[in-house]
Amino acid sequence: MGLYKPLRYAILHVGASSMSITILEYQTIDKVKVIDYARREVTFGEELFQTNRLSFKTIEEICVVLKGYKSLMADYGISRYKLYGTAVVREATNRRSILDQIFIHTGMRVEVVDMPKEVYYKYFLLYFSMNEEHLLRDDEAVLFLEMSSGGVGLTVWKGGSMLFQRNVHSGSLRIMESFNRNERAAATFPTAVAEYIRRMISPLKAELQECHITSIVLSGDEARLIAKLMNYGEVSDATRSIDPQIFNDFFDSFHGVTATKLINRFHLPEFKAHILMPTIILHHELISMIRPKRLLMNRASFSEGISLYYGAEYEKHPYLHMLREQNIQLARAIAARYHTDALHDREVERFSLQFCQALTSYGLPERWAYLSRFAAILCSVGKYVSLRNHGEHSYHIIMGTDIFGLSEQEKEVVANVVYYHYKGTPSDDDDNFSKLTELQKIQVTKLVAIIRTACSLDAGSNQKVESIDIQIEDNVVHVIAYTQEDISLEEWIFKRDSEYFTEIFGMEIQLMIRRNR
Repeated sequence: MGLYKPLRYAILHVGASSMSITILEYQTIDKVKVIDYARREVTFGEELFQTNRLSFKTIEEICVVLKGYKSLMADYGISRYKLYGTAVVREATNRRSILDQIFIHTGMRVEVVDMPKEVYYKYFLLYFSMNEEHLLRDDEAVLFLEMSSGGVGLTVWKGGSMLFQRNVHSGSLRIMESFNRNERAAATFPTAVAEYIRRMISPLKAELQECHITSIVLSGDEARLIAKLMNYGEVSDATRSIDPQIFNDFFDSFHGVTATKLINRFHLPEFKAHILMPTIILHHELISMIRPKRLLMNRASFSEGISLYYGAEYEKHPYLHMLREQNIQLARAIAARYHTDALHDREVERFSLQFCQALTSYGLPERWAYLSRFAAILCSVGKYVSLRNHGEHSYHIIMGTDIFGLSEQEKEVVANVVYYHYKGTPSDDDDNFSKLTELQKIQVTKLVAIIRTACSLDAGSNQKVESIDIQIEDNVVHVIAYTQEDISLEEWIFKRDSEYFTEIFGMEIQLMIRRNR
């Protein structure tokens, strides 16, 4: 398995505490060679969380560094690259100006990564590397804890299934900036930060404890630094196991962790100490809450995660499919919290996926089929609130939920498909639809047409249709439904709802019923 010719590319990242470039050669997911790597420590995050924006001088500095990275790519003959911006770009009030100035001065477009996707890319590498090291057991639940400058991600898996995923949009710098300078200098500040973090994660306590977590994984720059401060040296490519009591002893040795104590004991830069303080306290709070048997230190970072993901996506490696199925399982867990009709949703998911696959050769991208599955699974969550206007309630539930593996833009598409899946027509008169991009609007209209048609095939929610075949000939979509029962209701609803399908796809659609397959 692998690419016929190795793929060379560069991944660039603008973060809150560093900028980096990684130049790679990708053969397959376990044959990746880092050709060159450069990193520059920055304090952009501190500026952002003090002023909510980046100054003109800072934007100039970003452009100068990126120009240097462009020269490095030219030296290696690299033309394929992606530039990503995380919290420091997405949280800035002058985000549009930052993106515009970077493009004007460097010719480079920045892909702004929202927090759920940022956590997902790190998880992508983490789960793969721990699998390779045979550290995952089917009978043990593992919590991946990710604390960045802009947020906290908590992801729990057991065996090959994902049990839990939440993101709290309050990271290390955001926590520190919640307190003024005088409050940060007070002797009681460590206690106040601990209480702040405890309140932040307490709504998740019951669900986390129900998972019976045995291991907590800490990763990224802060995990590497904490391990070093605990005299464990540098965290290598291999995952390192640490007794939680050793971490607790390290924590207790401070008699209240403060940035000043970190600076004085370890000679850390002030900015780094301000990031590390709430990170250490969060780790301690979660260890106290969960009481895991072990801590695992892993070097997985956003840049490394997205670097591997880029190559795997280009190759279409099966590992991508496995993780996407985990995300689908998580969507089902979300739906279960709202007591949806899982059997009906499975039928809609199954039929809509078949429609999407049949339409692939007619320009429907594979990724859209993936979005249709989320929409099918979550289409009825709003009924938990009210049977009246449940599409609207479903929309608000989805928009208020971080859906692992989907970008914010993709989540908007799914939420809008769910909004219109039962009734109504996507229209710019509706605020939820009008704010979408033109591409998103096309996605929504096509997926609504597919979901409605798929839903009609189980209109009675009693799974009478055993299976379907879809054949497209001469601009006519023939849907062959196999059943041993009377499906008059499904036939009538299909005829009604398929009119929208014809309008959107420009193809006539016919339902044929057969008793024997």
